[in-house]
Amino acid sequence: MASPYRLFVASNETLTSHMRRVVLTGEELDDFPEDQESGYIKLLLGDDPEQPIRRTYTIRRFNSAARELTLDFVDHGDSGPASAWVRRAKAGDSVRIAGPGAKKLVDPNADWFLIAGDMSALPAISVNLEQLPADAKGYALIEISGEDDRLDLRVPAGIDLQWIVNHDEGSPNQPLIERLKSVEWLPGSPYAWFAGEFSAMRHARQYLRNERGLGKQALYLSCYWKLGDSDEGMKRAKRIDADEDQLAQAKAS
Repeated sequence: MASPYRLFVASNETLTSHMRRVVLTGEELDDFPEDQESGYIKLLLGDDPEQPIRRTYTIRRFNSAARELTLDFVDHGDSGPASAWVRRAKAGDSVRIAGPGAKKLVDPNADWFLIAGDMSALPAISVNLEQLPADAKGYALIEISGEDDRLDLRVPAGIDLQWIVNHDEGSPNQPLIERLKSVEWLPGSPYAWFAGEFSAMRHARQYLRNERGLGKQALYLSCYWKLGDSDEGMKRAKRIDADEDQLAQAKAS
């Protein structure tokens, strides 16, 4: 990644009961690359600039002419450093970011699309939906915490957008996985995209890769958080899982 950018909060607005949108600005965005929506930045927090607390967020939108970088956050209250920061951030506050990191877009040449995730993945899902071909077919399955967490998304007419409300914080993504497995499999070659909680990602992998037979070229899977664990713990679990999965794949081949 490039050297950190020193930016300033331009605005901080409530999108829904559980989501906020922060727009960052600053002259240093003159050097920020264009067309990075669905890529990510690292928010650098804390009092130690040499060892900051790093949290990863999807680039929702970037307007180079206006020098505006838009990030959407799930509001977790004060349970984490990034959520605590975003709740208090006000116009003029400074913050550092690093990035951008790789984009996570579906293959637009697939015959149809199966896009699924929870609110942590909503910014990335939103960008994917906006960049789909106008004649795209398939499903977008989004798990939210309440009815008022629905957003007005730009979706091709052939994409069946389904909002799945889950009030049970102890069973994240369970209704999402059930819905994922229940949708009708369409003719042709699909591209499947899933991001959400760690255990749900593993269930999605079992279904999409092992049961449906999708290969790496037709599949994106990621976890953005892990129930009952910190961001650092989630990343450790993610690395261990990736190593174990790679070993299992090697033994099976």
